[in-house]
Amino acid sequence: MPFVREEYTITQPLKAFVFLVRVLHLSPNAAQRLIDRGRMTQGGIKVGKAQEVCGKIEITHFVPQDLGLEPLFTHEDFCVYDKPHHLLTHPKGLFAHYSLNDALKKSFGKQANPVHRLDSLTSGLVVCALHKQSEQILKNLFVLHKVQKTYTAIVRGIIKEQERVICAPILAHNNGKDLSIRSVISPLGKYAKTYLRVLDRDIARNQTLIEVLPLTGRTHQIRVHLDSISHPIVGDYLYGVSDEISRFFLESKAQKEDFIRLLGVPHLMLNASKLTFCYKNEDFCFDSVLREDLIRFFYSSENLCH
Repeated sequence: MPFVREEYTITQPLKAFVFLVRVLHLSPNAAQRLIDRGRMTQGGIKVGKAQEVCGKIEITHFVPQDLGLEPLFTHEDFCVYDKPHHLLTHPKGLFAHYSLNDALKKSFGKQANPVHRLDSLTSGLVVCALHKQSEQILKNLFVLHKVQKTYTAIVRGIIKEQERVICAPILAHNNGKDLSIRSVISPLGKYAKTYLRVLDRDIARNQTLIEVLPLTGRTHQIRVHLDSISHPIVGDYLYGVSDEISRFFLESKAQKEDFIRLLGVPHLMLNASKLTFCYKNEDFCFDSVLREDLIRFFYSSENLCH
C-alpha cells in the first residue's frame, strides 16, 4: 500500500514538530506538510505543530512501491514516464491504491515529483522533476503554455472535416456532489480552444482516429470539447454516456471487465502521445510508446465498439 500507518512511543514530552525533525529526521518542510495534512495523530486525534506529545502516536506516510515501471527517458533534472491506463499520477487521499508517484519516488527519491498530471484513465507522457529546482522551472513551462502537448484518440462517429478547431468556454464546477465532476460548456466558463486532425476513419465501426492539440488547459478539455461536437471519446464513462453508467463507474472500483461490458473497450481511448519543450536552451521531444497500442486497437478485430 502506498500509505502506511506506523506507531511510535515517545517517552518524554516533546513538541510534535521537533519529534519529526530531530527523531524521525524529516526536513522541516516535510514535517510541516505531514502535520498540516493531519497525518500525525494520537488516539485518532490530529496533533498540532506546537503540541507536546508523549506516549503512543500514529504517523501515516507515503511509502512508495515498486511497480516495475521504468522511465521512458532520464535526464539529470527530470525524467519522462509513459503512464499506462488506470493509474493515477498522484495518490488520491489516503486510499490504498498505487500511482505513478510510487514508481517515481521508488527510483528517484522523495524530492522527485510529477510537474503536471494525466487523468487515471488517460495513458501517455508525464514529465517528472527530480529535485525542487527543476520542479519549479518545469512547472512554469506548463503554466506558461510553453509545452506543446499532442494527444491521440478514438472517437465515436465519423468526423467529416480533415481538420477542425473547437472553441467553447469550459466551466468546471465540481462540488463533490453526484455528477458535478463533469465539466460543461458554458458562457460562464473559461476560454478553451482545441485543434483536431483526422488520422483515419472506420465507417463500419463508426469511429474516427484523431490527433488532438489542446491549445488551452482546462479540466477534461479534450473530453468535453469532443463530446460537445457529438464525438465523445470511445471508453469515456463521464461524457457521451447515460448518468447511470457514469454513476456506476464513479461509485465502484470498476475493473477492465466493467469497461468492456458497459463501454465495449478495456479503457478510455485517449493517449498523451507527444510532448515538445525547451529546457535550459535544449529542445526535447518525446513520443509515447503506448500510442501504438491505441492505434493497433483501432484496426484490431478486438475493437467491437460501434
